[in-house]
Amino acid sequence: MNSVDAKKQVLQSIISGIVVGFICGFIGAGGGMMMLLILTSVLGYELKTAVGTSVFIMTFTALTGSASHFVIGGMPDVWCLLFCVASTLLWARIAAKFANKASAVTLNRATGVVLAVLGTAILIVNLTTK
Repeated sequence: MNSVDAKKQVLQSIISGIVVGFICGFIGAGGGMMMLLILTSVLGYELKTAVGTSVFIMTFTALTGSASHFVIGGMPDVWCLLFCVASTLLWARIAAKFANKASAVTLNRATGVVLAVLGTAILIVNLTTK
């Protein structure tokens, strides 16, 4: 990669990070999926690399948010916390095995299905609740 491409990618990364950070902070939209879109569409990452990068980034985002929540006196429901941690560890392992064995086409399709299902679920929840 030459220096012009590297500089362009750094600039795109900074601008994308600012836009995603603003949207996530302002309206509370999920940053992981938005980062996945930016990493694949704007920066041209292969999907497997983009997923791993997005998860890595979101780990620090979640830790920072949790620490801030605890500092201001918030306490989670312990059972809910334990369930979420256990579920995350289990399903992250399953998803990683699937992603490592799947072809790029299969992984792209699976990601598309998951995003479509999540988008539909969010739309239904927002339309049916006040």
